[in-house]
Amino acid sequence: MRRFWQLLASWVCGIGIGIVGSTITLLTLGLFSRTLSPWIVRTWGRSMLWLARVTVSVEGAENLDPNTMKIATFNHGSLLDSFLIASIMPSGSVAAVKREMFYYPILGLTMYLCGFVFLDRRNSARSRRQMAAACKRMERDKLTVFISPEGTRAKTHELLPFKKGAFFLAIDSGAPIVPVVIDGAFDLHPPSRWTSDPGHVRIRVLKARPTAGLSAETLPAEIASLRQLYQDELAKMRAERASAAANPSVVLA
Repeated sequence: MRRFWQLLASWVCGIGIGIVGSTITLLTLGLFSRTLSPWIVRTWGRSMLWLARVTVSVEGAENLDPNTMKIATFNHGSLLDSFLIASIMPSGSVAAVKREMFYYPILGLTMYLCGFVFLDRRNSARSRRQMAAACKRMERDKLTVFISPEGTRAKTHELLPFKKGAFFLAIDSGAPIVPVVIDGAFDLHPPSRWTSDPGHVRIRVLKARPTAGLSAETLPAEIASLRQLYQDELAKMRAERASAAANPSVVLA
């Protein structure tokens, strides 16, 4: 029964915030979108986490400086990731999402009005055009773009192969890549489930990786390097979590 009410409350909350957020954005003509849109998204993300009884701690939040252009990548293994990333988005942030999300009732319109980047995973040429448009916005508005290099949710604890979209965006914009590592979300809400178990998730924001000089020739090495960084950091965070579970005196951030 708890799961039913969690699912119902999540939809009601999401649609409610979507209606209010869309209305405010339209009434203000998008003039305050740099600060207003991330505030709407953060409110949605934190509300959804509260309904799921999921708490989150963030390490390295200072690496998400709201005044600089950057690409924030994150590992994606759970539906919770959407709420987690939304909950930490600073001013001047948008997210890159799959094009299909535009057609979600109310929520799709809200994401559009909040400036989200919709990517067509079935049409690489169209996706590149959308990335080029996002690049211009990044340069003009000093935007942070959140994007999952895996492209979709992993079915296991293992990372999926990294796609090239985030890296093409880095090449076109010259923006650094800030790795955002999420640990614990998969266990609370695996892909086979509609609802979450209560619990705690840790997010670790690593230092920016410069992308100056990144090209089509060096792209494969950068993709492999970033994916290895995620594997190493996730292994470290999981080991820390196991140690804390075995020794209650160990307190994680």
